[in-house]
Amino acid sequence: MTMTTELGEPVSRQQRATALEKLDNAVCTALAGVEGDEARRTLKEALAACTEAGAAVAPSVLGCVEAAEEHLRYRERMEARMLLTVAHRLLSRVRPPMVVPGPSTPGDSLLSR
Repeated sequence: MTMTTELGEPVSRQQRATALEKLDNAVCTALAGVEGDEARRTLKEALAACTEAGAAVAPSVLGCVEAAEEHLRYRERMEARMLLTVAHRLLSRVRPPMVVPGPSTPGDSLLSR
């Protein structure tokens, strides 16, 4: 099944993965101590990007992020940090692992000719 945007354009798996990565980055930015209103705005934008891309955000992650936004609204930073930490850990389990190429040896380029 191919997902489409509001304009009818296909949404790729890469776009969905990028949206989830943006959400994780927003969570990490909020954890880094960015001012509360800015952190809330960044989190909302990241959630909107996930919705637009059709990225499936786990209900537990969504609940943590939304609750953290509410705590940030009332300047309850410790509560928000706890929820954002949980969201970050859950998101890190969802993202596919990075593929790191193996080390090359000096003769590799000569062998490919």
